[in-house]
Amino acid sequence: MDRKQEFLKMKEEYQEITPRKGDREKMEEIIQRARRDKEKRKRNRVLRNWGLAVAAALALIILPNTNANIAHAMEKIPVLGGFFRIVTVRKYEYSDSHNKADVEVPKILTEDAENTDRTDSSEAARTVNRSAEEYIDRLVGTFQKDMVKEGYSGLDVSHQTVTDTDIWFTLKITAVETKASGYEFSRYYNIDKTADSVVSLKDLFADDADYNTALTEEIRRQMQEQMDADDGVIYWLEDDEYTEGFHAVKENQNFYFNEDGDLVIVFDEYEVAPGSMGCPEFVIPAEVTEPLMAQS
Repeated sequence: MDRKQEFLKMKEEYQEITPRKGDREKMEEIIQRARRDKEKRKRNRVLRNWGLAVAAALALIILPNTNANIAHAMEKIPVLGGFFRIVTVRKYEYSDSHNKADVEVPKILTEDAENTDRTDSSEAARTVNRSAEEYIDRLVGTFQKDMVKEGYSGLDVSHQTVTDTDIWFTLKITAVETKASGYEFSRYYNIDKTADSVVSLKDLFADDADYNTALTEEIRRQMQEQMDADDGVIYWLEDDEYTEGFHAVKENQNFYFNEDGDLVIVFDEYEVAPGSMGCPEFVIPAEVTEPLMAQS
């Protein structure tokens, strides 16, 4: 049974529960608290997301002892998660003796538990869909403008779901441009499902938090640790005549949350290391991120 079927089954069970005095007032209080949390969530996303998850879990524990009216009231609480899926809505293919392109344009389809036939119920998903399409169209435009009559030019664009939890949905678009050699780069789109918003790195932290310094120092520490342990590992920590060293995380740095809920910072190929290192990723420990996150 998938998550959607489980939700609908629980909803049916709630509506069959026998009333008990005093519970409706308690549930209304929970509803109002959830609404207040939702209003605050845009400023304090990460901490609030975990708070809502806990509140939802508590609500599910309380509900088996509540009545059908309260179960109906529960439907008014913003539903954590939502059902997201990705489809390919358009493809661009081109091939001649010197140029080749294979491009997929994705679209996030969404639906909620109350409107299972809807595919556009998330404003954040619509925002990501527009942005992703514009981004890929620019890549195709550049490929078409730079097509060669000698040598080889290639473009490959694909997509995948990186994270899909009750809180986070992350779409990754990967592009590989090939000239004399290949260059891989990605763009990550992170959606906070509970706030229905597209989240950038800076949105995760308190307004006055020096998250850039903390993340940069942690990543440089991990880079040095990896190089000390393995001579084959190379990162550009310092400037030289050929490369610019890694000195700071960018404001629009790619990131996602892994299955353990840890923040993962991602770099493109050649961004902080030679091509042999691929696209490096660094898991940031909770003890680094938690003190920087917004407090409720």
